[in-house]
Amino acid sequence: MPYTAAADTRVGHIHLKVADLDRAIAFYRDVLGFEIQQRYGDQAVFLSAGG
Repeated sequence: MPYTAAADTRVGHIHLKVADLDRAIAFYRDVLGFEIQQRYGDQAVFLSAGG
């Protein structure tokens, strides 16, 4: 049976493992408009979509 989320359901945060961090940052920042909140060298980055 398909799952239907409640209308007020929101995504708090997600964690993605990527092969190329700089390329992923460029996509989320330049294409989707996310803003860098914190970067941890070449290991991790926190991005925000706002709200």
